[in-house]
Amino acid sequence: MYASARQVAEFDQLTAPLMMSGSDLPHSVQRLEETAKLAVPSLLGWSLTVRVSGANVTLTSIDPSATAADVRASLRVPLSAFLTGGLDGGMVFYAAEPHAFYHYAGDFVPVLGPAICLLRTDQDLNPNLAAGLRGVREMDVINQAIAVLITGGDSADTARDWLQATAHSSHLTLRQSAQNLLSKLTAKVSPAHHH
Repeated sequence: MYASARQVAEFDQLTAPLMMSGSDLPHSVQRLEETAKLAVPSLLGWSLTVRVSGANVTLTSIDPSATAADVRASLRVPLSAFLTGGLDGGMVFYAAEPHAFYHYAGDFVPVLGPAICLLRTDQDLNPNLAAGLRGVREMDVINQAIAVLITGGDSADTARDWLQATAHSSHLTLRQSAQNLLSKLTAKVSPAHHH
């Protein structure tokens, strides 16, 4: 694994407020990675994306010497196949051998069960291989808003649901809704300045 355990933990922390309780992202990622490694010797790495209200948070763990041109096979596993979070996004594995995953999709049955039919091969052959964590800023705003609601006595689940419902009813993204909440609070805390 090219991403550090710290990065996976950071990703988990960032997205945790949006997951259903009981989701174990690091464990799921590890199991999927081990399965892919055993099945596909030419595995180059993976990227994991959670889409939050139109903004993506992505963690990429890829062989540092690999370029986009080296990616000749991919396997996309939607988040819904291995997490109960109801979130949009997924994990994409990359390999150097053409159609590598096509032959081995069956190897994922023990990990994914019936969700195996959700897998998509070779649809992500021109990936952005920038290693590390992207999209943190968007998530910070959402997590701050959730933290504020929790401080106000909500549970993480209630806070998340409230934020999603508010965003939905105002036709806003989750981030905009979170930003509104934080702006209102800041306005209450700091006296109004007249320009």
